[in-house]
Amino acid sequence: MVARFFIAALLIFSFQGITAQSVQQYFSYGLEKHNSKDYAGAVADFSIAISQNSGNSTLYYCRGLSLLELKKYDEAIADFSHAINLNPFNHQTFFYRAKAKEQKGSLMGAIIDYTEVLKIDPQHSESYLLRGKVKYSQGDYINAISDFDILLKIDSLSVKGLFNRSLAKYAMLDFGGTILDLDKLTEIDPTHVEAYYYRGLAFIRSGKLNNGCADLYKAQQMGDTRANQWLKDKCNVVD
Repeated sequence: MVARFFIAALLIFSFQGITAQSVQQYFSYGLEKHNSKDYAGAVADFSIAISQNSGNSTLYYCRGLSLLELKKYDEAIADFSHAINLNPFNHQTFFYRAKAKEQKGSLMGAIIDYTEVLKIDPQHSESYLLRGKVKYSQGDYINAISDFDILLKIDSLSVKGLFNRSLAKYAMLDFGGTILDLDKLTEIDPTHVEAYYYRGLAFIRSGKLNNGCADLYKAQQMGDTRANQWLKDKCNVVD
């Protein structure tokens, strides 16, 4: 979940005071263990560092990342919240607290935190993607599309942006818009199986049976078994 380059970059952080050497040592141990996926060990080392320097936001942030990997969402949220109280300007802390809240099922809390990320960094494309996906899961398709639109202004070739926007358009019965997004997606990534499946459904539901059957057949050949029943019912394809 956490990019190795980002966590490793924190090694440059310097601590001040009498216990600085010990804090730096356990901080470094924690980073090494996190990067080697020993998340419980990382939590233990970050906890020792925190016991010696409880006023440092980076320590809480890093321990929160390890707790998030361990799926200890409440504890991760508590650490991220403590880090935010100490340093409210690190957008990554809001971002990972949002992910923890989302995993816990606190969707409105996740939306609020993704929004905080975007206040600090309006170009943070992944926050638009994930906030849009949360809104989609709540049935708020219009605002989900708005987030995906902004994402695609930042990165017009975002496969995830195009795919998720197509799903929201499909849910709103905008089959033409669905097809346009998936046309572009398949140009960028011709191996995207789900794009053919959903474009096939959109073609069929907009009355373009031949195009729909062709896409569903392609999806089936690429391994998407969901296409089987549609091919039988709409395209007269027999196994």
